[in-house]
This record gives sequence, C-alpha cells and structure tokens, in this order.
Amino acid sequence: MNPLVALFRWLLQGPGITTLFTGAFLVSSALAVIASSHQTRNMYREIQMLQQEQDNLQSEYEKLLLEQSALANNGRVYQVARGELNMIPPDLSKIVLVEKK
Repeated sequence: MNPLVALFRWLLQGPGITTLFTGAFLVSSALAVIASSHQTRNMYREIQMLQQEQDNLQSEYEKLLLEQSALANNGRVYQVARGELNMIPPDLSKIVLVEKK
C-alpha cells in the first residue's frame, strides 16, 4: 500500500481528523500570537513617538505664550508706538468725552 494513501486513510479516521484540526489550530494560534505581539510593539513605538511630539509641541506653546506676553506688555506697545510709528499721546485739551444717553 502506498504510504500517502495510508496517511490519508489515517487522517480520515476519527482520531486523525481531531489530530489534524488540533495541529492546525495550534499553528494558527501561534501565528496569531506572533502577529499580536508584533502589532503591540509597533503601537508602543507609535505611542512613544506621539508622546515625544506632544512634549515638543507643549514646549513650543509655552515659548509662544512667553513671547506673546512680552510683546503685549504695555511698555513694549508704548515703545513701538513712539519709536516705529511716531505716535504721541493727544493733548488733554483735544480729548472729547462723549456721554451715553
């Protein structure tokens, strides 16, 4: 008898089919574990990169807030208005108050 035919006959019997399905399940389960751990590593690496980017953006935001507060300082606004724009405060005699009715 051909060994290949004997193998197929053994597989078609009750215990052979169970062994075949168990082996296929074991291999597919092992491949799923490998794929899952690979995906977990990739996601962890992506989280690390996103957290680094978040830290960089937070640092840049804080620097921009400091710059904004420095530029919006009343003394700085007065200095730019006087020096660059040649603006002067109006004379008190030229100020007109409008009353609300």
